Amino acid sequence: MLRKHIRSLLDKKVIDEWHVWDFTRNERDKDYIAKNYGPAKFLRPDADYQKIGSLTKGHKIKRRFRIAADFHLALKIKNADFFIEYVTGGWKNSTSVMRKVENKFFQACERDNNHVLCKHLTPGIFHGDFDSEMTIELSSEGIISFSVNGFVYPETKIDGSDIDLYVKGGLGSSLEMCDIDEKIFRFIGDVGAEKPYWQAYQFYTEHYKDFKNDIFLKCDDDIVYLDEGKLPDFIRVIRDYKEYFLISANVLNNGVCASLQQEAGNLPKEVGIFEKIDDGFGGSLWESGEKARALHEYFVMNNKRPLLFEEVLVEHDVRISINFVGWRGENLRHMAVRWDDDEGLLSVEIPKFLKKKNAIFSDFMVSHLSFFTQEETIGATDVIKMYENS
Repeated sequence: MLRKHIRSLLDKKVIDEWHVWDFTRNERDKDYIAKNYGPAKFLRPDADYQKIGSLTKGHKIKRRFRIAADFHLALKIKNADFFIEYVTGGWKNSTSVMRKVENKFFQACERDNNHVLCKHLTPGIFHGDFDSEMTIELSSEGIISFSVNGFVYPETKIDGSDIDLYVKGGLGSSLEMCDIDEKIFRFIGDVGAEKPYWQAYQFYTEHYKDFKNDIFLKCDDDIVYLDEGKLPDFIRVIRDYKEYFLISANVLNNGVCASLQQEAGNLPKEVGIFEKIDDGFGGSLWESGEKARALHEYFVMNNKRPLLFEEVLVEHDVRISINFVGWRGENLRHMAVRWDDDEGLLSVEIPKFLKKKNAIFSDFMVSHLSFFTQEETIGATDVIKMYENS
């Protein structure tokens, strides 16, 4: 449902791009994201191989990318029990190798000298501040030719005509693909990171010059509804009200928003009691799947009528769940902190340090499915069906 909303907003040119950050923890979810959310744009050093295309006989592919060292390209040949792997600029940007490796090691790091087909010194082949270029070709006779930044690997012959191409970085080097001309693309986090969200903020702070004039909208993956017609107003408020560090949407199933919705008389007590949370964290709604379900049912049964606050823009200086928030790109310069708790950082610590407040925009409604504390009792499948059928 979120993807449907975002595609609609892209088509209407309300937003320019959708960056999907993949922090998934199992293969099923990784495959789903890869198949449905565009090409891989950026890979952290400990990301798995990501497919970038396919190669057939008589076909040549050129790609631009940026990396400081350790560029990996893997060629998976249909029906073969092995893959060909090129590691360019390995060993601290000094050496390049070509390997033949069994498929069982595809997403593993283990390699030994028995896998090596050739090895060459390539000192200084990459510089992280400059684009690099790779060219790969499969001739009609099945000969693979591969070069990177003018370094040409020995040609090799294969049996087969269908080859899938995969890339990744490694050993401290992130990989950025530079020639993607799409509006939806993926950013791949380190595999196995327990609290990975700082990786996203680090990317944008490191690319501050590229993004400083943009408006950022950050949303959870379980947003099941958003008021598309009001999003332009939300963006305008973020752009115009520079005194606020962060501005949140009016979020259904968000403790701070629920208390304001009820305080304004737009959320009946028959649905539940939604108390004001002094520090903004936790609360009875956050703890209760039953309360969350009742909220969703009320909202959908009332044709998603906005649950407005008493004021259009409400200031706050306590923690708030960042289910759907926005900020101006210039604020990225204050986010260059590696912190496990991005919510506490964005909604409390940074604004406090800057002596700024945050705000919530009443007129833009979004619906957030659930917190992890609600998952056992909310009946998520039924709630999702309610939105799909409404």
